[in-house]
Amino acid sequence: MVYDVVVIGAGPAGCAAALTLAKAGLSAGLFDKAVFPRDKTCGDALIPDAFQALKKLGLLQRVIGSSYPTHGMRLFSCDGSEVLIRAHGACMPRPKLDELLLNSAIEAGARFLPGHDFAGMLDEDEKIYRVEFDAGGEIVSARARWVLLATGAHPAPIARAGLLLRAECSSFAVRQYVRNERLAKGFNELVFAFDTAVKGGYGWVFPGPDAVFNIGIGFFGSAHKHNNPRRHYERFIAKFPLARELMRDGEMVGPLKGAPLRTGLSGTRFADGGLLGIGECIGSTFPLTGEGIGKAMETGILAAEAIIANHDLSRAAAAQAYTRSIDALQPKFEAYRKAEFLFNWPYLSNKLVTHTSKNEHTRSKVEGLVNETVDPTFLSTLSGWRRILFH
Repeated sequence: MVYDVVVIGAGPAGCAAALTLAKAGLSAGLFDKAVFPRDKTCGDALIPDAFQALKKLGLLQRVIGSSYPTHGMRLFSCDGSEVLIRAHGACMPRPKLDELLLNSAIEAGARFLPGHDFAGMLDEDEKIYRVEFDAGGEIVSARARWVLLATGAHPAPIARAGLLLRAECSSFAVRQYVRNERLAKGFNELVFAFDTAVKGGYGWVFPGPDAVFNIGIGFFGSAHKHNNPRRHYERFIAKFPLARELMRDGEMVGPLKGAPLRTGLSGTRFADGGLLGIGECIGSTFPLTGEGIGKAMETGILAAEAIIANHDLSRAAAAQAYTRSIDALQPKFEAYRKAEFLFNWPYLSNKLVTHTSKNEHTRSKVEGLVNETVDPTFLSTLSGWRRILFH
């Protein structure tokens, strides 16, 4: 099997890359160890950066037609204060979203090969890679000038590709699906709760199609190492009023599932020759919020565009172009990382939510943070917090 580009992993990052490449006329082999549809631990929320990526892929209207629309984000602080943030969003279960993205990549001309577990790769002559996969006990190989690694948070395949800098994942989340027809009536907000029941983290309640809610908790940084995720999830649903209401007459649709997260564009090299890392394997998930679908697709698009623009030049030219585009995202990720540290202090989250509800300037800043229209560094500066605390 010979391609222009081998894409390892058919999640949002891999499919966005394969779709972009195929539209440009390059041959893309899209490999994944799973057979689709497959479940994926995720909050399922699509926020404005996801809409921007989907629009660029030409898929926005298809996704909107299949998702559950939300018309705001309600933030709860540890003391029960709340504020509604104006933000356009949607929720779509990951199996459905991934299937739509995958089918779109195939329709564009990418070749999908499920059941192929990445085993290793060799740069044969600094021009062509031989990528090996375990396909049901048989080792098969594919050759390409470029390889995109989109294998997610697990460190083993990143290490096999030679991009791993730090094996430890930077966060952890658990989620469960619950159907509640009564509560779903008129419920169209993404709910985030900074609750003391989740020490070093936050909880969420997101509405989805067919009256099924996605409820879960996520931890900031390495807080999960010092806590029991299941126990804290149970504390959250027992303590947070909306979670109690959901569970009171809700029907469990599936078991509680957890997954590690790579956040903050850290722990992995972005590129090495003709090998480019994309999606969560390079930490494309935001610190603080744990949102990663939009940025995963964006990194896939950026990598594909770097290859397309530099296809007739050296592999190093594409790697440098891609690295520059990822570096340009770093300030935003760094601001979220610093804000994550601050939100470990309940007093600060209480003040932020209270001030946002009363002060239009702060509200516009927080809304701009969600909608990616303002610089988020105000959450990590002394002057920004001085205004929140004392005005």
